Amino acid sequence: MIKYLKNRGFSFVELMVVIALISILSAIAVPQINKMYRTYKYIEYTSSMENLVRWAKITAMERSINVGLCVANNKTLRIVNMETRRSNICNGQDLNRLNINDAFVSLSGSGAAFDPRGFDIFNGNVCLTNGDSYYKVVISRFGAIRIQKGSGGC
Repeated sequence: MIKYLKNRGFSFVELMVVIALISILSAIAVPQINKMYRTYKYIEYTSSMENLVRWAKITAMERSINVGLCVANNKTLRIVNMETRRSNICNGQDLNRLNINDAFVSLSGSGAAFDPRGFDIFNGNVCLTNGDSYYKVVISRFGAIRIQKGSGGC
């Protein structure tokens, strides 16, 4: 007696159930991945901003020049060689810069300047926000750098 084997494959209904499950899982995963990306980029920008401010202070002392922190627009932080000038922190040659390339992050602040001793010429701040939280680098008297964090905008 010969036994006939049934075709062993997937039915259309089984295939549609699998596609539906994959669609549901992707609908849940994609927003989470997007949120993780935004968090990662925000942390990367805050780290870069803080390091750039510290670099500006060290550069002023190493090169014996005045260095300005200029918030050019809400997407660029410029580190400017002010040479011996003690005014207008945005005039001079760019030594370094931080460009914000993402729409969900913005930059603001009054800027600041360091003299060759590392003291402040102009005390001020540079603040980065993603709408939910902010990260502010504050340059206070005698060139002290401190960090303020919180929820909300700058």
